[in-house]
Order: sequence, then structure tokens, then C-alpha cells
Amino acid sequence: MAAAGRLFARHGYAATTVAAIAEDAGVTPRSVYAVADKPGLLLAALDHADAGGDVVESLLRGYPLLRAFEEASAAEPAVREAWRRHERGRRAALKRLVRAAADDGRLRPGLTVGRATDTLWAIVTWHTVALLIEQRGWSRAKLAQWLDQMIETALHG
Repeated sequence: MAAAGRLFARHGYAATTVAAIAEDAGVTPRSVYAVADKPGLLLAALDHADAGGDVVESLLRGYPLLRAFEEASAAEPAVREAWRRHERGRRAALKRLVRAAADDGRLRPGLTVGRATDTLWAIVTWHTVALLIEQRGWSRAKLAQWLDQMIETALHG
């Protein structure tokens, strides 16, 4: 699973072959297929990589694998529903954050929980992380600080 996760994160879903995963893991492709097919390897690698943490921390740690996950969801029916569940879960985690702010009276006046949740769901995503780290050269620390500020601004004004 570690080899699959590394290669999917580094090269993406389409460019990563089972043969490459087997070579990286030091086993035969047949041994890999005995465990899972390519979509199954991706899903298992995601489960293996998920170490918890808050939404921002999780994105900073796992955005390359999340990119491969979304890529695979477009091509693999077996992955599509898992991606949809992931996105529902990501939105639910953000909604809990927004709901906590609302319950504490810290939500900007006139901003609904639904609207705030949708705003964060659109901003706090692997796409944003990849753009700022890979295209703009931001450090993870700078990005984490920016995301925290964006969340604060979106919720509290």
C-alpha cells in the first residue's frame, strides 16, 4: 500500500501502473494483483495514508494522493462512489467547524451555516493547495497560515 500511495501521489492515477507498484514494492505484479486491482490499490492506499487530523492538516499531507483519487474517479466506476463519499465527508467535516462557530455566536451576521459550509468546501480543497504549493512555491507553513486566515475571514468577516 505504501508503494501504491507513493507512486499514485507522485505520478497520478493514469500514469501509475501495477507493474511499477510491484517494482517499487519489490514484488511481482501477480503478487500485487493477489491483493487488489489498480482501483482497489488506490482505495487501500488512501485508507493506509489517512492518519486523521483536521481538514487543513489532512490536505497539506495528502493533496497529491487526493489529486490521483479525483483523477481515478473520472475513469473508474469502482472509485467514483468512493470519491463522492469522500467529498460528502469533507463537506460534513467543514460543516461541523462552521456549526461550532455558529453555536458560539462567531458566525458573521447574515451568513448561513449552509452558505459558509459551501464557501469553505470550495476553498479548502486539494486544488487550492496544489496551486499555491506547486505553482506559486508557497511553503506548507505559509499555506496553512493562509488557509486558517481564509477560514477565519469566511466565517467571521
